[in-house]
Amino acid sequence: METMNNNMQEMEQMRSQLNLLKQKLDSQQIINDRLMRMSMKQKMSWIDKYRWIALLAIPVVALCFLPITFQMGLSWWLYGFTVLFVTVDVILDWFVNRMSERDFMRGNLKETAERLVQMKRIRSRQTIIGLLVLIVWLGWLFYEVYTAGHRVPGDSDMVALSWGYIAGICVGGVIGLIIGLTIFFKMQRTNDEIIEQIEELTETKA
Repeated sequence: METMNNNMQEMEQMRSQLNLLKQKLDSQQIINDRLMRMSMKQKMSWIDKYRWIALLAIPVVALCFLPITFQMGLSWWLYGFTVLFVTVDVILDWFVNRMSERDFMRGNLKETAERLVQMKRIRSRQTIIGLLVLIVWLGWLFYEVYTAGHRVPGDSDMVALSWGYIAGICVGGVIGLIIGLTIFFKMQRTNDEIIEQIEELTETKA
């Protein structure tokens, strides 16, 4: 009888120790899960900051393009299209790249991964369409600047000014294209890294 009681006590102690171990493992898993989620949120934070900084492009372009329009006598259609193009692009960036804290800290990670995949796909389409519109805008701009410079025969100052603007547009366009594509590919890589983290985390839980 005493031996049976001892065995029962040992079994109870083992059960208690196993429950304690399970609680510790569950607690550790919760901590790891939270750390992983915070890491994902941190990786995405630079894109969120970019969204806010990109808003400045609208007033900057509107103000900077205005004196050029007056000086060269460019059409207001071109000015309006330029401001509209930048505004639409910035607004699309704002919505396409938006991810809330809840998506990472409390949301379903599989759904978050699906949103990140969709974000990559929409961002790619937006970039391709944006580049096509940019080519049309540059052609329009070149035509108007060149025409304005040669509007008055023998006006060498306007000719020189127009070629100066054309050279500046070419240099600025190349620099802007490099910066834009660099940001685009960095965003895509960030999404890929977070998606990979989510896959690792969900596989570990399974």
